[in-house]
Amino acid sequence: MDTKIGVISGFLGAGKTTLIQKLLKGTIPNEKVVLIENEFGEVGIDGKLFKQTGIRVQEINSGCICCTLAGDFSDALREVIRKYKPDRILIEPSGVGKLSEILPACRRIALRERGEVSFCITVVNALKYKMYAKNFSEFFFDQIENAKTIFLSRTQNVELDRLQEVEQSIREHNPKAAILTTPWEQISADRMLQLAENGIPLLIKNDELPEHHHHADETFQVWSVETPNLFSRDLLESALESLPKYGNILRAKGLVALKEGGWRQFDYVPSERNVQGAQPDFTGRICVIGENLDKPGLAALFQV
Repeated sequence: MDTKIGVISGFLGAGKTTLIQKLLKGTIPNEKVVLIENEFGEVGIDGKLFKQTGIRVQEINSGCICCTLAGDFSDALREVIRKYKPDRILIEPSGVGKLSEILPACRRIALRERGEVSFCITVVNALKYKMYAKNFSEFFFDQIENAKTIFLSRTQNVELDRLQEVEQSIREHNPKAAILTTPWEQISADRMLQLAENGIPLLIKNDELPEHHHHADETFQVWSVETPNLFSRDLLESALESLPKYGNILRAKGLVALKEGGWRQFDYVPSERNVQGAQPDFTGRICVIGENLDKPGLAALFQV
């Protein structure tokens, strides 16, 4: 089996260690895992913490990863694959490491050693986003722009409007990344890993599109949005009841967090709708398919 390589980056104090500890308690313990952890400085601290879990740690000190790509890092990664033959390698770069330099090195080694870079996460502290963006933009945005998924930390302590500003700024720098806004304690490690490896799951699959003689893109429109918003039960019910006013709605699905607590998943077809409890997910999502959609109206209807 090829070795999966996962990179978990993030600026200083973002929560990388906390995330790795959570992932190690999910499905990952069923795999043979090696953690390559890089401390900026002479003495590694976090490595001692991880060794207590039984995970092998190859520490690289005396400099950040991007400064040792031609030497220690590449050698360590190659040695780990050949010596331990792990199912998975987790790489935690220094908080000031640049993904634009780290990822190419990972891909080169993976190609030579029959491995694959299966995910690349950047952890972003939502509380300190503006400060880091202003004072350390070169490193901070390099990590955001080159990540496949962005995991926001400390979101439980951030006001909704501020969280929306952070998400919008991230979208401007990396429009393709999946963004996790749900507080980490509400979502399982397995779901987080699934998001990291597979990206954004589609709420509506191709085989759920209405049948039509023409190509679907020529006839049907899709309005979809990701949102960290909290919805009241009344707002959700009212929005679903009002959907026919915003076009010829053929199908709608959604998964949202409630102000009253918990999550709801809804499924709508003309004259029929179903709303039920759901497990927390990486962020809220709404998708509507139909003809002549009033997209600005739908955004206002769901207040997103």
